[in-house]
Amino acid sequence: MMRRLIAWSTAALVAAGTLAAGGAAAADYPSFKDIGGLPLNAVTAPGSGVGPGPDGEPWLYLVSSGSPAVFSVVDARDGSRVHEFALPGSSGSWAVDVAPNGDVYVGSYGEGRVYRYRPGAAAVEDLGVAVPGETFVWSITHDEDGVVYGGTGQSRANVFRYDPATGATTNLGSLAPTADPLIVRGIAAAGGKVYAGTHASTSVVEIDAATGERRDLGLPPNADPAAGVYDLDIRGRLLFARFSLSGSPAPLHVYDLDTGAWVQEIPDVHGLNMSPVASDGRTVHFVRDETLHSYDLVDRTYAATSLTGVGDVRGFGFLNLGDPGWPGDTLVGLNHQGGYFVYSPQTGASQRRTADAVAAPAASRSIAEGPDGLLYAGSFLAGGLAAYDPATGAKASFAAEVGQAEGMATHDGALYVGTYPWGEILRYDPGQPAEPGVNPRSVLRLYEDHGQSRPFALASAGDHLAIGTVAKNGSPGGGLTLLNTRTGESWFTDVVPGQSVVALTYRDGVLYGATSVYGGVGGPRPTETDAVVFAYDIEERRKLWEVAPMPGEGAIGELAFDENGLLWSHTTVSVFRIDVDTREVRARRTYEPYPWDTIDYAHVGSRLWYDPYVDQLYVVSQRSMYTIDPVTLDRARVFRPASYGFLHNNGNVFIARDLQYWEYTPSDRPAAAAGVAAESVPAGRPQTVTLTGLGPGEEAELWLRPDARQLGTVRADATGAASLTFTVPLDRSGELTVEARRLSTRGALWTSFQAAAPLCDVTVDGPHAGPLRVESGTTCLVGATVSGPVQAGPGAMLTVTDSAVSGPIRADRAGGVVLSGATVSGPLTVTGSAGAVSVRDSVVSGSISLDGNTGGVRFAGNQVIGGLSCTGNDPAPVLDEPNDVTGPVRGQCAG
Repeated sequence: MMRRLIAWSTAALVAAGTLAAGGAAAADYPSFKDIGGLPLNAVTAPGSGVGPGPDGEPWLYLVSSGSPAVFSVVDARDGSRVHEFALPGSSGSWAVDVAPNGDVYVGSYGEGRVYRYRPGAAAVEDLGVAVPGETFVWSITHDEDGVVYGGTGQSRANVFRYDPATGATTNLGSLAPTADPLIVRGIAAAGGKVYAGTHASTSVVEIDAATGERRDLGLPPNADPAAGVYDLDIRGRLLFARFSLSGSPAPLHVYDLDTGAWVQEIPDVHGLNMSPVASDGRTVHFVRDETLHSYDLVDRTYAATSLTGVGDVRGFGFLNLGDPGWPGDTLVGLNHQGGYFVYSPQTGASQRRTADAVAAPAASRSIAEGPDGLLYAGSFLAGGLAAYDPATGAKASFAAEVGQAEGMATHDGALYVGTYPWGEILRYDPGQPAEPGVNPRSVLRLYEDHGQSRPFALASAGDHLAIGTVAKNGSPGGGLTLLNTRTGESWFTDVVPGQSVVALTYRDGVLYGATSVYGGVGGPRPTETDAVVFAYDIEERRKLWEVAPMPGEGAIGELAFDENGLLWSHTTVSVFRIDVDTREVRARRTYEPYPWDTIDYAHVGSRLWYDPYVDQLYVVSQRSMYTIDPVTLDRARVFRPASYGFLHNNGNVFIARDLQYWEYTPSDRPAAAAGVAAESVPAGRPQTVTLTGLGPGEEAELWLRPDARQLGTVRADATGAASLTFTVPLDRSGELTVEARRLSTRGALWTSFQAAAPLCDVTVDGPHAGPLRVESGTTCLVGATVSGPVQAGPGAMLTVTDSAVSGPIRADRAGGVVLSGATVSGPLTVTGSAGAVSVRDSVVSGSISLDGNTGGVRFAGNQVIGGLSCTGNDPAPVLDEPNDVTGPVRGQCAG
């Protein structure tokens, strides 16, 4: 810690001098700048409804999630907005129901309130919190008398009744007074009975509305007991229950209320509910296989209609559009983004339309710095992305199709975004126009094959993007995925069984991760109590070690290295640092108690970075941003409220909470930047990269892209500058980028240059009789024919392009060896090369040995009449095109 003490002394002298000169500059820091909200407005309506206006108008009702949520009334005839009302105390709604008299009931989340809208009224009525202590109304319905019933959740799964005649709300009791957290996801009512479907522990419970007596209906045959009841409806004398973990297409089970038996299973059904019964008294509709289907309540058969391409229908109902082109009752179905279809059962005609519902402002869910230096943000639930330019203050929204962004990271010149609920990874190139499905584009989806839903942790790890995930809702655990963004290859590992991976960072070839013992929302309570930090070798695809740094604490936060190579993190209430060489926890401190044994779930324990300018740890946890002294571990609150934060390359901290964003300048500091000595350098010649504006003593790893070759690690001097000189690989041409990964802040700097054609000290472009020795400089064989062996000595560089060599080629500790379109009659041996080794599109009649090379090895598109052996190369060889090898393949190239 000596450098840190020197820095403190210097800072004190500077501060004293400044005060003596008048003190004005000393008062400028720290400073906060309120940058307002970002344009993340969107229509996200998990719950919606369909019903008549005061004069029979065909109206749609949508609740746009936001802070607060907004209730929109839309005319189904043209999609125009008729009314809009804010819902104070609500963040959104999954539960909208239209009673027989046309009144609209909304069950909300945020404070667990219920609202009523009487068509034509000038306001929405707040009926209050449905069940005190429950903050989420998941489901709402009515019986034949217009009495309203609802189900709650985050914990105790209560069922409540609201009687419009008396205005009284009655709690019918909890379905899980002492059990694990449970929610009433589906509810239905008829004939004096209320039916509650629970999630994630699965049950369908019948409740006598008058006496409160309960009866479990049991599960249908072949039902998944871990799936949970996602939605529940009564149509006629049939109860329809769909079992699903996440709302994706799942079996719809049919229960006969008269016989008391499960009588039917319909596979692959989607949506939150069945349609109401049609005017014929026997037909209802639902969505299956992205097609609208009709169902006959009498003979219990179903059939596809002509309407296809339909997904997750939320609001469902019949309306009279008053249009001869849509005779009689028209079926209307809404999705969760304000789109809706109209379908005529009489004519089979259908049309897709858009509702002009209010796009409510959405709360922040993730923030990061992009490769262009802009601040990027994703929102909770509503989705979409927004950008903010710190230099100009300009704001923009784009990619409205992107879902809830759980995590973001910059990797290899692009912004990667991990979204919920499908565990989808998207790649966005800021240098190209945004276009749905093209930019950003999907590069990986983890839900179907691996059951992963929330990609909280993304980190750049050489030529891989590392992805830490939480499992889908209702499931335990999570995992780690490595994606090679150049080749598209990926693999998933349950790196810490039973735990999710919520933080990642990378240093010197090793990936470090942190976990939470909690899995998907609504899943079983974890059996483990201790979250862990682990180390993972990407090349060998194996976990090196794991340690539980804070016994009894269930979720660890983001990870960062300090200038001494110690790894820091913070749980919800504790800080610790680890020596990754010895795996020893060198220091720890807990600031306050935390009820780990009672909370429902906790994923990322904190947001964290190490500030190399002032040698302090910054932590965002429990709605506050703190600094932590790395010697004493004393913690001081800097700002509140805060949910997300990171240190930008401009030297400032960006903070987000709900709808607000701030830029914080802790001290007088420069912006970090990278530059190169020359804009164009021939392959095989030296280039120098210089970093400025770093913290004194700060470390950065340098990588050469696009093929992710590690150049080395540099440490900044007292002025914050560092430089490294390297040889441009022989096998590279065109634009190359040097990327500097800042180990303390997890940020990155970039600078680019052109790699020109090699400058050949010796060129052989015709016949050459006898052996050829390359002892220094760069020797280029271009269209040559060499009748004899070729040997390259220490430091020498050799390129063989469209040439034939009658004899072996041997290179020992060379500065680089490149073969392209070569024909070699004899073995090829390259050992200990410090520069690039590339063998492409060549024919070798003899064995090949590639051993102990450290400048990167590529072996692609070759024909080998003999064996192939690869050992001790660091990094491991890249085989990104098929090779035809007749002999045995051993070592790193095997498989």
